[in-house]
Amino acid sequence: MNRKIVLAAAVLCLLAAVLCFAAGAKKDGSDAAVGGKVQVTDSTGRQVEVPAHPERVVILNASNVDLYVAAGGGSSIVGKASSQAYSPAVQEATAGASEVGIIHSPSLETIVSLKPDLVIGTNVPFHQGLIPTLEKAGIPLYINELNSFEDIYNTLELFGRWTGKEEVAGERIKALQAERQELTEAVSGRTPPRSLVIFGSPDSFSMATGRTFAGSLIGQLGGGNIADTLENDSAYIPLSMEYLAKENPEVIFIIMMGNPQQMEEKIHKDLEASPAWAETSAVKNGRVHILPYNLFTVNPGVQAADAMKLLYKYMYENE
Repeated sequence: MNRKIVLAAAVLCLLAAVLCFAAGAKKDGSDAAVGGKVQVTDSTGRQVEVPAHPERVVILNASNVDLYVAAGGGSSIVGKASSQAYSPAVQEATAGASEVGIIHSPSLETIVSLKPDLVIGTNVPFHQGLIPTLEKAGIPLYINELNSFEDIYNTLELFGRWTGKEEVAGERIKALQAERQELTEAVSGRTPPRSLVIFGSPDSFSMATGRTFAGSLIGQLGGGNIADTLENDSAYIPLSMEYLAKENPEVIFIIMMGNPQQMEEKIHKDLEASPAWAETSAVKNGRVHILPYNLFTVNPGVQAADAMKLLYKYMYENE
């Protein structure tokens, strides 16, 4: 009789242990956790099996590098994208990581040679195209797209679980939330200026809508982006001088992608030479601002609040 009681107690203890393990896996935000691996859903809806705590990470874009470092994972990054957008803190934290190429041209050979147990990329064709080859090599590629503050919060939470430093990531999230709330409260009830974000590349100039990160920040600061009045679902719309003259923005922001000297020459040739440009309120009143490369060409990660503060200054304090 006693042996049966002991056996039943042992079975109950084993069942309790299994249930606790399952609860822990669910708390991790994963679909399953087996043998040190977790199933996660990336930004494209793919189910990806990754290590619960990756030890050798390669990251293909600057924004995700920034957030992985912020979540306490700098020492586990063995490969990173070549970029000028890194803050001094991120550069120091990833000084020992090899560069694997720019975001639009990652080197598959270099990535594989680093023997990563996880690769993190963003939702661009150049990263999507690596998936089949990396899968054959047994290397998971997690696509993580960043388009909003909410994406930053969710990413910090996820990366915090992977690095095992949830508290560090949580403090970062709280700090960002507080700074964001302070700015949104500061513009409450105020009328925003008519604004325009121009994204300049060597090939063309486009108007950035609220679907871009910079455009979404303007929306959180009260709105007023003239590109959002157009019926268009795109993130970027070709710049129209006729539309510019009609809407007459009071503030213009320019984000330059490419060689700074070449882009300044292009601005002078394509924009400043236009009568429509010269007649806008923003140009007449000296309210045309070239935004910092490191804060606006890519999602700035934990520096997102700094980007928002700068837009606030140009929109409201320099009226």
